[in-house]
Amino acid sequence: MKKNTSLTDRNFGRQSHIIVNARYALTRAEIDLVLMLITSIKKEDEDFKDYEFTIEDLKQKSGRAWHSKQLYENIKSLMSKPIELPTDNPKKRWSVVNWFSFFEYNDGIIRCRFDKGLKPYLLEIKERFIISDIRHMLPMKSSYSKRMYLLLKEYAKIGHRTWKVEELQDILKVPKSLRDRYDNFKRQVLKKAEADINKFTDLEVELKERKLGRKVIEITYEIRKNHTDLKTFISFIRELYANEALYPAKDGRMLKCSDEGLLYYSDKDSDFATLDKDTAMKAWEWLHENRKKLYCFQPDLLDYMEEEK
Repeated sequence: MKKNTSLTDRNFGRQSHIIVNARYALTRAEIDLVLMLITSIKKEDEDFKDYEFTIEDLKQKSGRAWHSKQLYENIKSLMSKPIELPTDNPKKRWSVVNWFSFFEYNDGIIRCRFDKGLKPYLLEIKERFIISDIRHMLPMKSSYSKRMYLLLKEYAKIGHRTWKVEELQDILKVPKSLRDRYDNFKRQVLKKAEADINKFTDLEVELKERKLGRKVIEITYEIRKNHTDLKTFISFIRELYANEALYPAKDGRMLKCSDEGLLYYSDKDSDFATLDKDTAMKAWEWLHENRKKLYCFQPDLLDYMEEEK
């Protein structure tokens, strides 16, 4: 059996709040690569190491396919996208640093090292830092959602975070198409992040807007601990509501969860029909998003889940 590498056996990463609030824009694949490699850094490390991994490691860690040509293009692109670190006086002082000093590929092994300019923010962290579980972010398809999760995670204990619209757009480095039309920015970034964070992570957030006249000038996210994330929701339904009515289909059959944890349609006139894997996942997602409508959904379910926190 292949021995796990540092890329595959760790899920938590630490980042200084300076990195979290820096200005940068990466694709989904690029930010996933960065986040996965950050988990390779150990708290006791005194310097960055040469991290080695394979494409199979990436598949195992991220849960999706990677290909050598795709990885090569992702890495080339990533190496051309530096981070603009925030300063107390941007007009007089600024700092730009690359994520990595090098990548190299040799006979199936990829080797890389973080740029030494990031040492104060990933190794010698002396100020506020954020610890995040990469398993919350990898399922998200939007790179903006991943960044918004980290930005909101920093303020989880405070319970809210506010930005001027232009300020957040600068941090995320959104393109002109999203900057010029707030409706596009709201739909593709703000509301998408709200949905992704509530679905996949340990946070539950709600977007609020402040207007000046008809123009939205400031946005706030209310932040709470999410005790009904999708995985927890599925576990509770399987444990507490096996074979009970969840929600009816259009044809009248009732959707239920079997003792084995599988979703199925129950029909008194015929044998039950178990949903295939893909259909079941879509059904679980719909049930989670519409959980207040479920036949089995009673106050005792919420109370029980709240007691388990």
